[in-house]
Amino acid sequence: MRVILKTIPAALLILASCNNQSKQNQTTNADTTETEQLQTPANNAIPYVLAQNYFVKNTIGEDRNGIHKIETQAAFDELFSPAATMGKDGKPTPIDFDKQYVIAIISATSDLTPTIDSIAVEKQGEEIAVTYKEVLGEKQSFSVRPVAILLVDNQFQGNLKTEIQQEI
Repeated sequence: MRVILKTIPAALLILASCNNQSKQNQTTNADTTETEQLQTPANNAIPYVLAQNYFVKNTIGEDRNGIHKIETQAAFDELFSPAATMGKDGKPTPIDFDKQYVIAIISATSDLTPTIDSIAVEKQGEEIAVTYKEVLGEKQSFSVRPVAILLVDNQFQGNLKTEIQQEI
């Protein structure tokens, strides 16, 4: 009986510690999401919002992979469909083509957990340089076509110039 009485407080302490750690992780995740949503400018950096809950249409061939500057809703709808999910952040990010345009990065379909990371957008003379990293991870039982959709204010115009860093 004494052993049980001694282990109950220890178990409660461990549970409380795990719950506190979980809350810290939730805060960190919330902070990360906010940071990804609006990138702050540094030097010639161009701020953008990372749009959520869209996917590349299945009818779009792999020959359309790469970077695209999209300035109209019709052109956007040719490539993408909304992917609403349950929950408070489940709606696709609204896009106002009167005030902003889209820089879309579409990568090749892969079963190696593909991601697009480390995105940077900056003004270089008359051009807009977009740098990003394509990362292939663990093998999975299904294929995914990663996409990053950046919403950029119309005040930042120029032809796109890209630099891709691949990492396996």
